Amino acid sequence: MAVPETLLALMEPRPLHGYELQQCYGALLSLRRPLRSGQIYSTLQRLQRDGLVTVVGVERSGGPDRTLFQVTEAGTSGIERWFFEPEGAQQYLQHDLYAKVILALLTQRDAARVLDVQRVSHRALMRQMTKVKSSPDSGRLEVVAADLAILHLDADLRWIDSTERRLANIRHDVEACAALIQDTSKSK
Repeated sequence: MAVPETLLALMEPRPLHGYELQQCYGALLSLRRPLRSGQIYSTLQRLQRDGLVTVVGVERSGGPDRTLFQVTEAGTSGIERWFFEPEGAQQYLQHDLYAKVILALLTQRDAARVLDVQRVSHRALMRQMTKVKSSPDSGRLEVVAADLAILHLDADLRWIDSTERRLANIRHDVEACAALIQDTSKSK
């Protein structure tokens, strides 16, 4: 998730301090995985340095001072661009699982086991997300986020199954590439 843009958007309606940002993020976006306060404050410092937020006051209420940050015009322009830029498709050719499968084949490891381990992990996460969806304690936002996770996991599982069926052919291509690399290094 784009943390700087997310914090800017949370602050756009009114100035907020770090703790309020952490609470808003947790309530709307984190789904049980909150941002650490250190990440929030370091991001706020960068946003201030870059002229995207400004300090508009300090609240004092018995505890530590709370600095209020407000989005600047430049910050609002940045948020506007961010909202309406389409998200790029994930570059699955550079996906870690893809790399693990190819490199397992290259190094004579069990690529099918690599896929099986990932399959088991994905299925466990799908069960967890399904529980989130069916829990009466889950809010509508959590259900929508769980749907997104489940659909992505399902697509990954279909890729795992498809790749497993192709391992023999892929192994041949990887071995051919490795032989080419060895031949090239010998000629130097």
